[in-house]
Amino acid sequence: MKHLSLLPILVAALCLFWACGSDEIDEPQIDEPQIDDKTGNKNDSTEVTIDWKDPAWYSVNYWERTDRQKAGLRGPVKKWHISNYTTYDEYEYDEAGHLIKKSYIDTGDADINHEWRYTYDAKGHRVKAAYYDVFSEGEASEYWEYEYNNTDKFVAREWFMIGPEAGDAEYGIQKDLSRAVNVVVQPLSTVYREYTYTFNAEGNLVIKDYSYYTEYGLEEKKNENTQEYTVVYEGGYPKSMSSDLLRFKVLNISYYPNGMYKDFEYLEQNSYNYDTGWDRHTYKMLDNPRYLAVESFILGGTASFISLTPQWMNKTYDAHFDIVKNTEGYSESQEPTYVDTWKDYTYDKYGNWTTRFESVVARYTGDLSERTVNRVLEYFK
Repeated sequence: MKHLSLLPILVAALCLFWACGSDEIDEPQIDEPQIDDKTGNKNDSTEVTIDWKDPAWYSVNYWERTDRQKAGLRGPVKKWHISNYTTYDEYEYDEAGHLIKKSYIDTGDADINHEWRYTYDAKGHRVKAAYYDVFSEGEASEYWEYEYNNTDKFVAREWFMIGPEAGDAEYGIQKDLSRAVNVVVQPLSTVYREYTYTFNAEGNLVIKDYSYYTEYGLEEKKNENTQEYTVVYEGGYPKSMSSDLLRFKVLNISYYPNGMYKDFEYLEQNSYNYDTGWDRHTYKMLDNPRYLAVESFILGGTASFISLTPQWMNKTYDAHFDIVKNTEGYSESQEPTYVDTWKDYTYDKYGNWTTRFESVVARYTGDLSERTVNRVLEYFK
């Protein structure tokens, strides 16, 4: 998990820009599924009986769930990936539901394959995340290490605001976290960064950010820097954060009873439209028991193709909280600039979708791409 990782958002954005056509492989033949009269969706071609009962973890506080549960995956999923393309991310979990590996796979060029590996303590806390590529020779070129001494506290990470698709938001709060260390090993230097998390007498979170780097073969610390900022808490959850040291300010967060974000509003310095103003990002999150999902978004500022930030966005979901429509505009007009749809979902016996038909408009060209998307899921027996 890289600091301020936007990879999931960027990958999705590239698919919208170029409709992922150049990377597509032949799709497998799928028998025509049958319509489910109750949901309007389709059962899969094997006509399995789908268990739509809410799993027990739907009632667990979101920030206390496993990685598999945060991803909204039902049943004992071991691995999954989208199979339509020659490049894809594959997610692998242990039996308890912890993410143990996230792999980037290029079936045409193995030299650019890479992966993150994760390890956990007996309580299920992630204690290390390590990055490897084909040139690592068994040594991680980047890693995170974590400590947990803030027992029963919902601790906001230093980058806990969300992006247009809620990418990485599931890691914005980590229960019990007290310290995180990030080390990046480069050819000529090593960059070290340490975050410590403590609560003050007012019950607010104080984040201390300490960093430096060393040159190859030397121990001298260079460019040492320490900064500190405070996250205001209310009801045990982070509510706002403002610091002159940061390029964003969290104005207000409210929460659903299950701990998921409800309304999330923050200011961000406008670095893409070449002015010094602050853009206001206002999100309404979907009320559901399954996973974090954006329902609507409004930008108080100037939309930018560079940052892929629209002026407004509205999303709708089906009865199972799978997305069916996205409309967004890059002007203040209520007429959408782009409309994307997903339909004809098929499901396995656990209620995880296995295929869906998507109609997506490429953002640069305006070309319409329509295809059946296939998701491969492997389960523990």
